[in-house]
Amino acid sequence: MREQNNKNFDDIVSGAIRPENLSFDFNKWKQEHQKELAEFKAQTNNQQASKPVSFISWRKIMRSSITKLAAAAVIIAIAVFGIYLLEKSATPAYAIEQTIKAFENVQFMHIVRHDEAGQVRDERWIEIGPDGIQAKYRQDTPLNFFVVDNLENIFVYYKDKNTAVLYGPDGEKYCWIVNPREFLKEIAAGSGSIRIEENIDYWGKKVHHLRLLKLNMDCYIDPESKLPMAMGGYDISYENPPPKTFDIVIPEGAIVVDKRLGAKPVEEPEWMKKDTSAQSNFDNGRRALADSRYSEAVEFLMKTVELEHNRNWAWFWLGRANYESGQYDLAIYHYSKVIDMMGSQPYCYLARGLAYVKKGIENAAKEDISKALPTMIIALRHIEASVLFDLADDPLRCADGLLEGCHEGINKEQSIAMMVNRLRIISGQNFNYDPNGTVEQKEQAITACEEWYKNSGQIKVTFDANL
Repeated sequence: MREQNNKNFDDIVSGAIRPENLSFDFNKWKQEHQKELAEFKAQTNNQQASKPVSFISWRKIMRSSITKLAAAAVIIAIAVFGIYLLEKSATPAYAIEQTIKAFENVQFMHIVRHDEAGQVRDERWIEIGPDGIQAKYRQDTPLNFFVVDNLENIFVYYKDKNTAVLYGPDGEKYCWIVNPREFLKEIAAGSGSIRIEENIDYWGKKVHHLRLLKLNMDCYIDPESKLPMAMGGYDISYENPPPKTFDIVIPEGAIVVDKRLGAKPVEEPEWMKKDTSAQSNFDNGRRALADSRYSEAVEFLMKTVELEHNRNWAWFWLGRANYESGQYDLAIYHYSKVIDMMGSQPYCYLARGLAYVKKGIENAAKEDISKALPTMIIALRHIEASVLFDLADDPLRCADGLLEGCHEGINKEQSIAMMVNRLRIISGQNFNYDPNGTVEQKEQAITACEEWYKNSGQIKVTFDANL
């Protein structure tokens, strides 16, 4: 079973892994991309006034004969969000290695997300074992969800359904990051993020600000402890939990579904069975959309969101099916649902902006597309920033894995060509990018894109400006 209120992280991670380790001249890049950095800093200032909606969420792993492989997959998936430091000097004051060292002494993590009114919307406690891997876990999401994993039993309580599900240690596992220490080590070795600024003010405290490009997520490092103090809208601290934090207590009167080995079989409630139906409709909707059967895609995806109303990719593909069907008002509405759920998402702003163009609403179109542009330009040199744009163009590849007939991935050259093509459409400019051209010719075209953005950035959507 899935708790759909917490699918965003899985949805974003899916399909994000690429084999290339990319590099480029950051000093040169920094000088040539002041506009993008200014955009990022401006967005950060706005977020400090109102904390962003969280994109981080738990990931469920089946504990079975492939447990180690599953855990490794999560680590690899997260690793691609590594930090490529945008150096402010030859010897920066902060390095991610300092955080890795500090994390060796962490035993507990307390992770909390608040809404704009200051109310707790999600709270988690994690105990980290001596090997650095999550040992115990507790998550309390008001109104609908509660889980405790104390290594002996796993207890999941669906508050709105008054239903408790029990698993044994070989059942399902819920987590935030499987192995935080390895996660940080992979960050240090990989690419996928940039340092925006050191020692900025964040809610009354000096922090180092990093941007995780794949997730469009901000991460803030405490300069004193060198540990993350906020990430993706969550505040993070490292104190010991209250007594009995990981105790399992079944609420009086709750329906109990015991899935532990040896337990007496019980029939699942009807709403639990519908989860399988939602997945089936989601998969069928994606296939129909990929095959240009748009009315069928709308039908399947509408059924999906009726059953799982917080499934963000279902809302996005529904918007795409509406767009391709010429139902631009509905496309705008459904893209807006995704933005409301997930906060600032450049790929979704681009999609909604193009729908506004089709409606002839010029100001709204330019506003949305302008929000997508900084990430699109950065992606030309820092290709990890294009992951969500690429996923948004492929309905067969997302959170639930590849569907039959889908390609296994997009390589670096394909991703760059796709991003240049998007820029050609929204600029009306022919940047002379030839996917089969020489390295020098491609470099000239990419430079032309950057110069257009730096000098004017004028949006003039031309839908027939494809490669």
